[in-house]
Amino acid sequence: MRPEGNPDSQEVRHSSMPQTATEEQPLKSVVQKHLTPIRFEPLPSSSFPEVSPRNGAQHEYATILESLGSGGAAVDIDLDGRQDVLIAGGGDFQGRSFLGLPIYCLRNTGSAFADETLNTGLSTTEWYHHGISAADFDSDGFSDLLVTGYGGLQLFRNLGDGTFDEISRSSQLICSDWSTSAGWGDFNRDGHLDLYVATYVNWSFENDPPCYAADGVRRDNCSPKLFDALPDRLFLSLGDGTFSDASASFGVRSDGKALGVVTADIDLDGYLDVYVGNDVMINTLYHNESGQRFSDHSISSGAGVSSRGSPDASMGVDIVDYNLDGLPDIWAANFEMESFAIYQNQRNMLFRHMSEATGISAIGEQYVGWGSVFADFELDGDEDLCVCNGNVVRYPQHSPALQRMLVMENVEGSFFEEVTVQVGESLMVPRNGRGLASMDWNSDGLPDLLATPTNSPAILYTNCSARSGHSITLTLIGRQSPRHPIGTTVRFRTSKGDRIRQLKGGSSYASTSMPTLHFGCQNNSTLSEIVIRWPSGLEQILRAPPLDFHVIILEPAFDGSGAESRVIPMTR
Repeated sequence: MRPEGNPDSQEVRHSSMPQTATEEQPLKSVVQKHLTPIRFEPLPSSSFPEVSPRNGAQHEYATILESLGSGGAAVDIDLDGRQDVLIAGGGDFQGRSFLGLPIYCLRNTGSAFADETLNTGLSTTEWYHHGISAADFDSDGFSDLLVTGYGGLQLFRNLGDGTFDEISRSSQLICSDWSTSAGWGDFNRDGHLDLYVATYVNWSFENDPPCYAADGVRRDNCSPKLFDALPDRLFLSLGDGTFSDASASFGVRSDGKALGVVTADIDLDGYLDVYVGNDVMINTLYHNESGQRFSDHSISSGAGVSSRGSPDASMGVDIVDYNLDGLPDIWAANFEMESFAIYQNQRNMLFRHMSEATGISAIGEQYVGWGSVFADFELDGDEDLCVCNGNVVRYPQHSPALQRMLVMENVEGSFFEEVTVQVGESLMVPRNGRGLASMDWNSDGLPDLLATPTNSPAILYTNCSARSGHSITLTLIGRQSPRHPIGTTVRFRTSKGDRIRQLKGGSSYASTSMPTLHFGCQNNSTLSEIVIRWPSGLEQILRAPPLDFHVIILEPAFDGSGAESRVIPMTR
């Protein structure tokens, strides 16, 4: 739960230790039960330029605005076949005015990254910002950028030549509320991408009560409990490059204090649903009722609260079939003194809290979790988990301000084991973690990780894991569906059972992972066919392509004509 404060008494009760932000103490390590093949190594600064998201903490204002940090995105901005990196630079203060910092663009040259920020139109931003939600909203083949933050939304249209143009006003994508994360998706199934925007609390310098650390002397960030919630927004595409606010007609709640959002077809009925991670409030689960409205299943589903039936403070969220039963499950990374949550899908929009049974609770309640990524790191057929962590206050009382990352290996879909100490020394270094995204920057079929901690350089971790099998990566191109077909579900039929992957919108925290579907196939398993269910409702069945290839698949017409695929070898 977030720190609570009483501005009248000028005292805040924090869930962290009374120490300076630099006097870090190591968090308890979980005893390792087996050797993991998972390994990550950070790219050196000679290959990955040092850029750091900033929050203006040097001014000593200690505002709640500074607690949220920034995310990143993995996007092939120029369609050269290599995933580039975008990093939200965050913001700064000039007196009591807000300054937007650059959105850094690091271009993938094949063997390294080059800082192209000054050449992209992203070096000057209007607002103090947090998140990057990337998608091809206008279906021209190039990924565009929706940037969330304090002051307004910014929509950068990709012009196809490596540059971007900010078009939020002309697109009528107007929201002056403090936004945190966003998720794209075609909610009404008209073939155009819509947008769900998560918003936070009603803070301003005019509404900034003084809050203090446990010693009652040092100024520290306030709790969100001291501020009113802001209403989330749903914007429907009108198909002409503009949007209309449909929040009221779709039944979007206004009391969430939202930080993370993921859009996916959670009940596999062909319509995109929404899960929202809220701070100190019940998490929100919306069921999409045939593209007409959302029904609220936050309480009835069991996925809105902890195992004790109380709200958690959630930041990072995701959708994953962790137990390999073919049903999408829900993940939420929570605050210290709370267990991270994994909710097992019981069908019919009902979920069971499974953190204790799956080993998630074994990591303890000492981390403040943010960006979260599920991916098959070692190619054994199930999806493992990585979470970045960091506190929201300067002078914590229970756990450190800077915290290490967590890597949880999925053991055959039955439980997770924390293996970070074996995975890589850099992941054990305490940082103020926030955003996290997956990508395959070197096209070798192993998912890499992009981490964007606050006030320290972003890190690109190369996956050096010992392979337990082979992989396939799919790029899906819609025709009846949106060209960027968020919500597409792919079923990989293997000799060890079906494995599903889904192209999601949003997820993690304020970040966008690679817009492809990745599948690992164990050495002792065979792949027979791939079944694709597109957002349009069309189902396509393909004979299994060769392993260790990247496959580009074009959605066929409703009569089955026009289907195309192209197979590209991976770099091993």
